[in-house]
Amino acid sequence: MPSPPSKRWQVITLVVVGAATVSFHYGFLLPRSVGHGSLVHVIHGRLCYVPIILAAIWFGVRGGLALSLSITALTLPYPRLRGITDHHTLIGEYTEMVFYVAIGLMTGVLIERQWRERARGEALQRELARRERLSSLGQMAAGLAHEIKNPLGSIQGAAEILGDDEPAGSRRRELFEILRKESKRLGTVVDDFLTFARPRPLALAPLDLGAVAERAAAQMTIDASARRITIERHREPDLPGVAGDAERLHQVFLNLLLNALATSADGGRVVVSSFRAERGGAACAAVSVRDSGAGIAPDALPRVFDPFFTTRENGVGLGLSISHTIVQDHNGWIDVDSAPGEGTVVTVVLPIDRTRHGA
Repeated sequence: MPSPPSKRWQVITLVVVGAATVSFHYGFLLPRSVGHGSLVHVIHGRLCYVPIILAAIWFGVRGGLALSLSITALTLPYPRLRGITDHHTLIGEYTEMVFYVAIGLMTGVLIERQWRERARGEALQRELARRERLSSLGQMAAGLAHEIKNPLGSIQGAAEILGDDEPAGSRRRELFEILRKESKRLGTVVDDFLTFARPRPLALAPLDLGAVAERAAAQMTIDASARRITIERHREPDLPGVAGDAERLHQVFLNLLLNALATSADGGRVVVSSFRAERGGAACAAVSVRDSGAGIAPDALPRVFDPFFTTRENGVGLGLSISHTIVQDHNGWIDVDSAPGEGTVVTVVLPIDRTRHGA
């Protein structure tokens, strides 16, 4: 689709060319002696296709139809004004007008199909580039996590032992407690690295996606209550089952809820909803997590699934990337809708289990 400035000039061009062809049709641009000649009339009939095709190329079906119908309406009175009564001539005139509309419609359909194919190709290229980045980063993360994990466990254990030897309330015990907590936090980051780099095979089984999401929401209730954040749960009855790995999907919803709580202000609200959905004409089950945070800037939205990309000060940037990989492994979709000041909605969509619900 054209950008707004070029779009404005394209509209002006179509109006000018369309007006010129109609004026040519009525003989306004030529001497009266030749303005209504049969040859001039035939030439005009062919020239009318030019702005119609241009409108379809630039604006799709709506553009092609709008201009073809406009030209048809403007030229419709011509036979009566010229006093044409010959039956064959009238049929030719009105048939030409039908062709205007047909050409505008068909060209618009073909152009919009080309737009969709181009958008699909660009999306595929972005996904391939993303997977290449994931592969290289995964190899790096696996090696790094393997080297860090064992000595990190030793540091955490030593901090606990040394801290127990210090009197309660002492400055040294406080420092050992900080060391223990930070070592534990770093251990969690390392575990995320390993999950991202070496995901285990899925253990698929029939499950209720809404129930998995509610279990994760119940697990986060204490953390939410500490900040007076309400977690609301809405579940559509008789939600169709899916084939999935319950533990891996539980991890997805925990990641989404952790992000939602982190971005929501104290006293805010997080809404977890499960419902029926449709993708590509196929029935699906879906779960959305909506927060009351500040939202995500439009220029950051395309990167939210990139590894190590985060908009949070203390974030690692692996939660959504891991969740995206898990959902894709389930042949599902994960969408992020957000706008600054309006919060964020992350939706997980999985195809229903055909073995349980029929083909």
